[in-house]
Amino acid sequence: MAIQQRAERTRQEILSAAARVFDGLGYERASLARIAGTARVTTGALVFHFATKADLATAVRGRARAVTRTAVESACLSTEGVGGTSIDKLVLTTHALIRLFETDHAARAGERLARELGGTGHAPSGECPWRREVARLARYAAAEQALRPGVDATAVAALIGYVITGVELEMRSPNTAADDETWPPAGTGAILGPAEERLRRIWELILPGLVHPAARRPRGTGAAVKSIATTTFPAPAPATTATPAAPSAQEPGTSPVAP
Repeated sequence: MAIQQRAERTRQEILSAAARVFDGLGYERASLARIAGTARVTTGALVFHFATKADLATAVRGRARAVTRTAVESACLSTEGVGGTSIDKLVLTTHALIRLFETDHAARAGERLARELGGTGHAPSGECPWRREVARLARYAAAEQALRPGVDATAVAALIGYVITGVELEMRSPNTAADDETWPPAGTGAILGPAEERLRRIWELILPGLVHPAARRPRGTGAAVKSIATTTFPAPAPATTATPAAPSAQEPGTSPVAP
């Protein structure tokens, strides 16, 4: 049992290291040796759990789907019982996602791998959970007649997808905040981080063109954004079903553990 527990810990450490490497370097530039070094295990210990780089990428994307699903569900639940509309949930969901991308290597790695491997045989089955949820909320907003006449829910979902992807890509540019005088300066006590502040301003620009004039102002452009900025979304328990359970044999590159 102790050996199996250690094997699972090693597997999770390798996954975390792979997420950091894929996030920083992308799929092509990442190597098993680099990931093993980041995880502080031997290459033999790594391939004991993941035979190929493609297997690692699939597992990282699975973890990314899990954490983004949790963030999206938590954001939607935060409006329950307070009259939150689908537009409210859309705004809060986007802020929750950007906040997650600012702090979670696996979530960012999942986005990068989706772009780099989305059209290849390495792509795992299963639709991106946040895109699916955005599309669902856009359809609900249309059903609630919260959208302006002539505004198509599919187009709204596509627009929000482009916004999220654009803000996530902009995070990867180290000079974005330094070069933009509109960012809140460091030490001012701004509640939102730079990426979330940019997202808030984008919403202020696009909401008038999307929301029906009779609909009330979404909570997400005011106090709710401040609330979401101080909310910590729970991380899901590490999934163990993506790959078979590690055998009980001692891992290569590790020391035996007494049972």
